[in-house]
Amino acid sequence: MHTITVVSVSTGAISLLSKDAMEALQSGRRIILRTEKHAAARWLKDNGIPFESLDALYETAGTFDAFNQTAAQYVADAAETGEVIYAVADAAMDSTVGALLERSADGGKPQILPGISHFSRCLAMAQADMQDIRLSSAERFLIADDLNPRLSCFLSELHSQACAGACKIKLMQLLDDQTQVRFFSGDVDGGLQMRTIRLFELDRQERYDHLTAFLYIAQPLEERKRFGTEDLQAVMLRLRSKDGCPWDLEQTHESLLPNLLEESYEFIEAARERDSEHMCEELGDVLLQIVFHAVIAMQCGEFTLRDVTTAVTAKLIERHPHVFGTVKADTASQVLDNWENIKRKQRGIECVADAMDGVSRSLSAAMRAHKVQHKAAKVGFDFPDAKSALEKVKEETGEVLASLGGGANIEEELGDLLFSVVNVCRLSGVNPDIALYAAAEKFIRRFRGMENHVKSEGKSIGDLTLSEMDVYWVKEKHISMRNGE
Repeated sequence: MHTITVVSVSTGAISLLSKDAMEALQSGRRIILRTEKHAAARWLKDNGIPFESLDALYETAGTFDAFNQTAAQYVADAAETGEVIYAVADAAMDSTVGALLERSADGGKPQILPGISHFSRCLAMAQADMQDIRLSSAERFLIADDLNPRLSCFLSELHSQACAGACKIKLMQLLDDQTQVRFFSGDVDGGLQMRTIRLFELDRQERYDHLTAFLYIAQPLEERKRFGTEDLQAVMLRLRSKDGCPWDLEQTHESLLPNLLEESYEFIEAARERDSEHMCEELGDVLLQIVFHAVIAMQCGEFTLRDVTTAVTAKLIERHPHVFGTVKADTASQVLDNWENIKRKQRGIECVADAMDGVSRSLSAAMRAHKVQHKAAKVGFDFPDAKSALEKVKEETGEVLASLGGGANIEEELGDLLFSVVNVCRLSGVNPDIALYAAAEKFIRRFRGMENHVKSEGKSIGDLTLSEMDVYWVKEKHISMRNGE
């Protein structure tokens, strides 16, 4: 293959061409313009310099990506017979150049002559700061994973209404649809126009082509309406700064532990109620606790939020070899078996008792009992079903009764009773912590209803006897049951 020289001919008048670019276009080598809709095409014609363009390829390509690949192949094929000058508006942002570079990754990469870029012209017109800005073609932006509204963003080659619409939808994940943005369009004479529009109007403009571009200028947190995890961390850092919030600054890992537990249970309640709005709010509160702990850890030199996400992501990849590796797992139970085997190898667990002993002691007693029982069940040491386990509850209840009468170790017997109840929960597919939490919530609701009923009759619940309260309790229980509680 002969040399391919990519020349940036800018997006404006021919006066913006660099000396090297001008000399390359006058070198007598075969010239391929990405598009004839450019001021350089007229200059080449006026100077009697032959050239060809790829406009016909664009007309026949089914998608923009298909055009990029076809254009790269066409230029590469042309280089088989001689040296080629491939002229594009901006080599740094041109998608066909990107495809050409990928195609030649193993060798024979094109030589690139830089020039005045399209984004330089646009940013100069917008009088925008070129620091802390993301530069990307629209198509590459659409397949990228990250979004950061704290950085300004310039997107080139909004080549179609569909492309602009897809970019708009992605941008609206973190930007309000009323956000002001700059919209740029060029013409064949090298002119450049800029308009300020709202983000929702990005795909409602009259014309789109390879010169159409978009610019979002980053806004301060206080002026935005949508936020990401990094914004949450930035807010927490501000609150934990010297001039931040005194309460937030005083908190430690230990002092925040009750908050994390409370917020987790509140999310559980919202999930059980299938209340999406409440779930969103409570999950945000849980996330706040996670970020809060990560910020404290970072300020203490322990770890960062990035360390947290790195560790959990690495763990997911490692423990899903059926997705990221070659291990086979067709059912959920096979997945769990693989997960357990990987954990055993990592932690040096040699027997079932080791696995039980490895269950975290920081869990609630009910949850720890649930997990310990599950370890035993994995090797067949288990009741056949929940009904069989319920018989054990009856047996343990009898031992508690005997203990109450004979002065034996009541704490131990009550522990055995609770352990057997957890077994029934597990075999019924019920989380004991959630079940007990829900029971407490139900008790509070019914007690409140009973108390309100007593007040409505001009009485005080503190003046009633237990038997009198029981009458109101039974009434409230029936009302609750009729309401499906």
